[in-house]
Amino acid sequence: MKKLFLTLTCSALMVFSYAQQSYTVAGKIDGKKANGQIVSLWADNGQKKIGQAVIKNNHFQIKGSIQDPELVRIIIAPSAGSEQKLWKASGFYLDKGTLQLTGHIDSLPSYYYNANSPNVKPKIEGSQAQSVANQLNRSIIDEQQILSKLDKAYMQEYHLPAIDGKFNTDRGIAILKEMAPYKKTIFEKKWTFIKNNPTARIALDEASYMVMGYGEESLSTNQMEELLRFFEPSWTGKKAFTDLKLAITKAKATAIGSNILDGPILDKEGNKVQLTTIFPKGKKYILLEFWASWCGPCRAEIPHLRHTYSIWKDKGFDIVSISLDEKEGDWKKALTEENMTWHQYNAREGFESQIAQSYDIQGIPYALLIDATGTIIRHGMRGASLDQALEELSK
Repeated sequence: MKKLFLTLTCSALMVFSYAQQSYTVAGKIDGKKANGQIVSLWADNGQKKIGQAVIKNNHFQIKGSIQDPELVRIIIAPSAGSEQKLWKASGFYLDKGTLQLTGHIDSLPSYYYNANSPNVKPKIEGSQAQSVANQLNRSIIDEQQILSKLDKAYMQEYHLPAIDGKFNTDRGIAILKEMAPYKKTIFEKKWTFIKNNPTARIALDEASYMVMGYGEESLSTNQMEELLRFFEPSWTGKKAFTDLKLAITKAKATAIGSNILDGPILDKEGNKVQLTTIFPKGKKYILLEFWASWCGPCRAEIPHLRHTYSIWKDKGFDIVSISLDEKEGDWKKALTEENMTWHQYNAREGFESQIAQSYDIQGIPYALLIDATGTIIRHGMRGASLDQALEELSK
C-alpha cells in the first residue's frame, strides 16, 4: 500500500510538472523616465500579482510558470506609492517560453483611458497565444474602426444631448441601425474563429465574453451549449473551461425566452416584497432596471428614462427600477432629485443581495425588457436601444 501511495504521488507530481511550463518576459522600455519604474504582472483578471521587476538600463525581466496561456496585464508605475493616474498598463497573452516586450514609456497606454494620449500598446513577440489573438484582431479591425466612429457619433448626437434633456431619438435609432450590420459581421467572424480554433485561449475568452453579454449579440441557450461542445475536447478539467460552464449556467437563467427571476426587495416604506408579486400586470412591456445613486452612467440614463416613460406609459409600457444602494437615505435622496415617478424598489445588500446574485449582475446600469407573460425578450436596454425596441415591438 505504501509503495502504491508513493507511485501515485510521483505520478501526480509528474503530471503537475508537465502542466506547469516556465516563461520569461524580457522587456525593453525606451525613454529616460522608464528607469527606476516598477513593472508588475497580473493574472486572474488583474486580481493576482504573479511577478515584479524594476526597469534598469531600460530593461526588465520577469520569470515564472504557467499552466495554460492566459490574458495578463502589465502595469508600470513610477513608484510603489504612486497614483494610478500616473501608471501605464496594457494586456497581452502570456505563454510559455521567452517573450519579448518592447515599447516607449511616453507612448504606452495609461492605466485610465485617455483619448488624448498616444495609447500605443507594447509589441509582444514569442507568444504563440498572442499571435493567434492578433490574427482575430486583424480580421475585425475594419469593422471595429467603423463602429468606433459611429459610437462617437452616437455619443455626440444622441447620448450627451439626452443628458441635458434634448432627445434626438430618431437620430439615435438611425445610428444603431447603421451599427447593426457591422456588429453582426464581427459576431459571425468571432463565432467562426472560435469554431475553427477551439484549442486557442483567446477563443475560450471570446466565448466567455459572449456569454457574459459583452459581445455584439445576445446568445441563445442553444448557442451556449454549442460553445461548450466546441471546447469540451481540449479544455475539460481546466479552470478556464469550468469558469465558462459556470458562466453559461448563470447566463441561461436570464437568456432571452427565460422567465423573470423572483427575489426579495424593499418598497419605499421599507416593507419586504417579492419581485413577481409587485411586477406590473396588464402591461405589454416592462423595463426591469437595476441602478444605484452612486452610479454615474445610471444617473446619466435617468433623463432618457423619464422621457421614454412619458411617451410610452399610456401605450402599455412600464418600468420597475431596483436600486442597489446600501444606504436608504442615498436611494431616497436620488429618487427625489431625479423625479423617478415609476415603480421604485431597493435591494439593500447591493451586489450581494439575493436578487442581484440571481441575475448575476456584474455592473450597472443593467436593464432587461420583459413582455406581458414575464418572459425576457431583450437585453441591454439602454439609450436608443430601448426606443428602438419599443418602436419595433409596437408595429
